[in-house]
Amino acid sequence: MSFSSDVKTELCELKLPQHTKMPLCYGFLLFCRSFSVDGIKLQTENQAVATLFSKLLSEVYSVNTKIQTGGGKRKVYRIEILSEADRLRLLASVDFGVYNGKIYLDALDSDAKIASFIRGAFLSCGQISDPVKGARVDFLLRDKQLADEFRALLKDHYIETNISKRQNCYVVYIKRNEMITNLLALIGASFRSLELIEMSIISSVKNNMNRAANCDNANLDRMVEASLRQRKAIDYLEKNGILQTLDEKLISAASLRRGNPDMSIKELCKESKEPISPSGLNHRLKKIMEIYEERKQ
Repeated sequence: MSFSSDVKTELCELKLPQHTKMPLCYGFLLFCRSFSVDGIKLQTENQAVATLFSKLLSEVYSVNTKIQTGGGKRKVYRIEILSEADRLRLLASVDFGVYNGKIYLDALDSDAKIASFIRGAFLSCGQISDPVKGARVDFLLRDKQLADEFRALLKDHYIETNISKRQNCYVVYIKRNEMITNLLALIGASFRSLELIEMSIISSVKNNMNRAANCDNANLDRMVEASLRQRKAIDYLEKNGILQTLDEKLISAASLRRGNPDMSIKELCKESKEPISPSGLNHRLKKIMEIYEERKQ
């Protein structure tokens, strides 16, 4: 299985609070292969995705679907809603064709619902390449307006994207590891997010071995391990709404560490916008770790 398939399988196994099922289903629908009165169709190579999509439509909208399989070595699942009445009901539920925009924001009135909606979009049309070869996330969208609105929604959640035209579709893509890990954490793929962070750190260390040649191997190992622990703590505090409540100096230190996972304390000080000594920055990071340990307990 590919890394992308593993991420989608992890997402499909999440327990879903009732209030997140509709936005998740909406994310599936809006970004699927076809979402119009003439046809609502999803195509995927992941059986778990096909099963979840069909189950959601049944639970949320009492809609029956037709699932077909095809393809050669790589099996493809095609899920289609045959009833025109059901298609009209789904389109009406999100004011499709009436609402001025493509994304019906009235249905996404909380961060939890937005995260669930973005998860549905990823399961429907998203792909992530193997991090060993350089991670990249692609969303293949049908039209420019939808792509622009989706980019704006991601930006509101601190995920920077780019866009390109590819034949008859638009690709909203993410190349920066930090943004990809933010996306995975947002949509609930916590395990793969931490795995990607770890792989990124290891890759950065390997790529910069010449620069670190004069460092003692034991010190380098400790630096990598400390960086990984700090990033894990920062991600935990942010996910649980704690990071935003901390002192601005601690938030600044967290942002500095998260943006530069392979740097030593001295190197981080040089990257800091405000003058700070290594001992001062180390003290702030230790304070973040203490808060993390207290909250975990």
